[in-house]
Amino acid sequence: MIETRNLENPDKPLDLSEEANWSASGESVNENTAGKLAAVYSCIGVLGRSLGQLPLHVLRKVDGKVTRATDHPVYYLLHDEPNSMQTSYDWRETIMVHVNGWGNGYSPIERDRHGTVVGLDLLRPWESSLFRSSSNRWVYSVSSDELPLKSVNPDDMLHFKAIGSNGLIGRSPILQCAETFALGQASQRYGNRFFGGGGRPAAIVSAKGQLNKESWNILKTAWKQAKRALRDEDNNTLMLPAELDYNQLTIAPEDAQFLETRKFNRSEIAGIYNVPSHMINDLDKATFSNISEQAIQFVRHTMIPWVVKFEQEMNRKLFTQAERRAGYYVKFNLNGLLRGTSKDRAEFYTKAIRDGWMTRNEVRELEEMNQADGLDKFLMSADLQPKVVGDKNEKR
Repeated sequence: MIETRNLENPDKPLDLSEEANWSASGESVNENTAGKLAAVYSCIGVLGRSLGQLPLHVLRKVDGKVTRATDHPVYYLLHDEPNSMQTSYDWRETIMVHVNGWGNGYSPIERDRHGTVVGLDLLRPWESSLFRSSSNRWVYSVSSDELPLKSVNPDDMLHFKAIGSNGLIGRSPILQCAETFALGQASQRYGNRFFGGGGRPAAIVSAKGQLNKESWNILKTAWKQAKRALRDEDNNTLMLPAELDYNQLTIAPEDAQFLETRKFNRSEIAGIYNVPSHMINDLDKATFSNISEQAIQFVRHTMIPWVVKFEQEMNRKLFTQAERRAGYYVKFNLNGLLRGTSKDRAEFYTKAIRDGWMTRNEVRELEEMNQADGLDKFLMSADLQPKVVGDKNEKR
């Protein structure tokens, strides 16, 4: 049951943000402005979708045998529908977006009067805070336009954090690396002005003689008509009166350099989120071989740490000590990210079956196929079979 009490005079919330929103470039950086950068949106999207698509199960291990605990009430919440408004995919994807954007993801646990978990809601991180109460204990405060002010006991709050300085609350990657994101905002703003015609004039039109006010108006009219004719008549020749000269301006090297700056900034942002550049459509240095290797590294060094973080937080909050002692735990299945091509999977399964550590029915289950009679026996290739010499067994 979520605890509710009066928080009219709460203590100061735990706040780890020390940096100002204004960067050295003059850009105001926050989660909303940085989220408009394509690289940021792409990186956070990759992380959210990658976690959301992983199969998530409640398992039970008894006497070394692992089975799916489909009878446990948490199984349905995590696997299918944590609350009435979201699927399991949506719930996990949104939390991942919150963590990588605002540094923290909050999901209060709803329990019935018997203490059984019956729902997992979702809170917006900018409406949630961590306080130390007057009784010297930590409590989460939730305040929004839709909900009354309330507090939530830490045991009833799933709290997923980005890297922080004290382990109690995460820090926003955007505010932590504000200067990097500010550079992206500044270069994007400059590019918009430049290509929109406001950053540098595209050409200079000069008159061969002196102009008075009347001739200046004639010049502007002639220029507008010439540009209109260029669009309407679909020709590439700009016709001007004989008294005018047209001098086109090329992009100076220092102006063209901002394109390289944007590429470099995109790579830096990908590095902050530990996402391979090719996954956000940066293919400048990509080859078939290194993309395959980077995909494996993404699972090992990016997704597995997030998976462990989510599993440990859910295991300690969603199960009682008695349930944990009985063998219940939450587990993501990373096979979805490591499946590879049909050819790769076939070679892997063949070796697993021939070496005798996987049955054919286990392979069928991983491929979402029904089990078949007679395929539960472990097989072993002839060269791995034990050789009988007299009364002694020895391997080849």
